[in-house]
Amino acid sequence: MKIVSPILLWGILFLFAGLTLLRPRYQVISPEVSTCGAALSPDITSNKDGKFISIIAGTGHHHYNINTRSDSAQIYFDQGLSFYYSYHFAEALASFKEAARFDPNCTMAWWGQTLALGPYYNNYNYRMPGVVLIAKMSLQRTNTGASTKESDLANAMVLRYSSDTTNADRAHLDESYAAAMKTLMKKYPLDNDIQALYIDAVMLCHKWDFWNTDGTPKSWTPELVSVCESILKKEPRQPAALHYYIHLTEASRNPAKALPYADVLKDLMPAVAHMVHMPTHSYQRNGLFAKGVFVNEQANSIFQKMDSAAPGLHLSKYNPIHFFAVQSYCAMNAGMYVKGRPLYHRARERMKALKPDFKNDPYAQFVYMLPEIALVRLGKWQEILQEPSPNSQWKYARIMDDFAKGLAHVRKRDLSAARQYLSDLQINLADSMLAIRRMPFNKPKQSGEIAAGILSGEILLSEGKTAEAINAFKNAVSAEDQLTYREPQEWFIPARQYLGACLLKINRARDAELVYRDDLVYNPGNGWSQLGMHISLKAQKKLKEARKYKTLYQQAFAAGDVKPIESAF
Repeated sequence: MKIVSPILLWGILFLFAGLTLLRPRYQVISPEVSTCGAALSPDITSNKDGKFISIIAGTGHHHYNINTRSDSAQIYFDQGLSFYYSYHFAEALASFKEAARFDPNCTMAWWGQTLALGPYYNNYNYRMPGVVLIAKMSLQRTNTGASTKESDLANAMVLRYSSDTTNADRAHLDESYAAAMKTLMKKYPLDNDIQALYIDAVMLCHKWDFWNTDGTPKSWTPELVSVCESILKKEPRQPAALHYYIHLTEASRNPAKALPYADVLKDLMPAVAHMVHMPTHSYQRNGLFAKGVFVNEQANSIFQKMDSAAPGLHLSKYNPIHFFAVQSYCAMNAGMYVKGRPLYHRARERMKALKPDFKNDPYAQFVYMLPEIALVRLGKWQEILQEPSPNSQWKYARIMDDFAKGLAHVRKRDLSAARQYLSDLQINLADSMLAIRRMPFNKPKQSGEIAAGILSGEILLSEGKTAEAINAFKNAVSAEDQLTYREPQEWFIPARQYLGACLLKINRARDAELVYRDDLVYNPGNGWSQLGMHISLKAQKKLKEARKYKTLYQQAFAAGDVKPIESAF
């Protein structure tokens, strides 16, 4: 194997990290404001001593033995791998760079850098400037003492890259890399890290796409779940497996499977923000909303500390707004008004700082509207009517505003005003831009259709047109069921909770019970539907089961300062 000088290799990495990105192939939302996990910072700098990052206490104790004579290179490699498993790619890259500083001839230090600079789970717009040089670097490893396994890993890594800087062959490259890692998984069946890297590779081929909307798994999902469970059986604190298992199961009909692992992960790497945040994916899917609020506050604080500890990574501009969005979702569903209001407005202000112009970014508009969405969830109708309307060019935000104000007027018995807001909503919903799917999210039009169905149903119900109201609510439910899963859900207030409340109002308690049972399949542990179950069971004189659900919904709202009396205010 031909030896390339360490200086040339460093140059290759800096070139790869710094070249200008090409235009996106897909219509995507900016990763710094939308992804679960920070985007990779392209402008990592070293300090005056040439150091990229220090040893960070609290990153866990995961170890993967590599061929190096430098203890420091091994320590930084372990730190880099732990950060990679955590979706902290800037910190991972900086750590692998440090490993190479201590041992420039360490194959795995360079392997780690190419790993950290590659595609990642939350990026739908990956670019490969300098891929020919990176592939060449991977092929021409400097460490003549590399083990067979390390050479195998290096050769697999080469398959992630090609000379096509248009990225047209990205799907093929991802699949080739995943196939190579599957071969290595079979060759080294006792190596849990290779198994985890195989899971990671396949996840990159199928981002956020493991379950159909009817709850059945995609064809590639069962194997990944099985491999993950196998790793965790042998190594219960393996960080990648803990992380990936949550992602693999959160959109399933049985997200509770991951709860024990979420609780382990929460405390495993206390200095790694995304790993502290990740349990939220399980908590919010199982109705543990107060825990979700708490861990996201921790995660945000940890992220700020990391920014101070590693200033050369320039992390501050990549502070993931996602923490605030999911925390807001959890807070409003936990019944937090006084406690939650600063959180909802923090999300809005942070988004305003990141994205001054929201016109072509529905996700930014959605986050901006979180304070008003929370007011709907919590039944604060007078406050909603006092909210200023968003910019008329922000069509998605206007739909959310029309929905909120229209519903507030229904509750205030001003049906004429409510109908006008419904009409405005439907006009905004016709905007062609809302029919475009901006990865990784659903089409904004889909959520708008849910809003229109709910508002229409509430108006019809107030007019005494119960059959038409039920049909409108059912249309909203159907639209909601077609949403591709995201975390948090892109529609914050389940339509079934309005349908169930409607059925209770017209004395159809048995039908309401069935609706709430169904919602608790889609939204397990949700206190609002548990409350609906209690009311519908009590109305049917099923008192023993009703008491059970009373205990459950009281627990769900224990941390809140709003105590709902029905499933939808």
